[in-house]
Amino acid sequence: MPETAFSLNTRPDILIRGRMADAGYGPVGLFLHGFRSHCAGEKATALTHHALAHGYSWARFDLAAHGASTGVLVEQTLSGWLKDALSVAALYAPRPLILVGSSLGAWLAVLMARSRRIPVAGLVLLAPAFNFLQRYYADLPQDLRRQWRREGQLTLPDPYGPPGTVYRLGYRLIEDAAAHDVLSVPVTLPCPVAMIHGDQDEVVPLAVSEDFLRHVRAPAKRLTVVAGGDHRLTAAIPRVLAEVDAAWPTADVRAEVIA
Repeated sequence: MPETAFSLNTRPDILIRGRMADAGYGPVGLFLHGFRSHCAGEKATALTHHALAHGYSWARFDLAAHGASTGVLVEQTLSGWLKDALSVAALYAPRPLILVGSSLGAWLAVLMARSRRIPVAGLVLLAPAFNFLQRYYADLPQDLRRQWRREGQLTLPDPYGPPGTVYRLGYRLIEDAAAHDVLSVPVTLPCPVAMIHGDQDEVVPLAVSEDFLRHVRAPAKRLTVVAGGDHRLTAAIPRVLAEVDAAWPTADVRAEVIA
């Protein structure tokens, strides 16, 4: 079952590109990558190889302004990325979806399931970066927060690029994030939730997943803490694959679209 490329105009100025392997029946797995990442990273590739080896239908794609998809990062918002992700997921409805999200992708996966607009049968959330935009903004010095509001964008050093490289974020990204809070408001999900988080995560504190676990309502929920695990969780890939396998057998009977 080979992968084939797809592209989708999700917004007038956005072309989303991804890859899909389709058995033609049963559940579909959909991987959502993290902030400033892409769908060809180590976890995404391992998940794809695992899916193909087991005959799972599987899709992955790049968010707008990431990887091969179009868009300018400074113009993006969480609402825009959510619209893109829901549009991709809708390609495979009414078949049940298993959403596997990493960091930002995990936040998006919860928002997708909470929307009840697609038939989500299971969530596997890796180092979920719930509300990270709100938290990042609140932690900035007051003068930088004022500058960001005043100028409409902020230039930041790129910790993953060559020395001296930067990237820009628009203030609309921060304003929009408040509408997608999942930590201080009740959250009810239609499917089981499995989370994996490293206790040495240097980007998103483990407490974020612990807080979410306490207040989310779902048919089943659990958090696996990886001793020594960092934000990338590459050492925990076997655990991630096991969670996907655990979600798969019940996916076709648990999905439900609520109008």
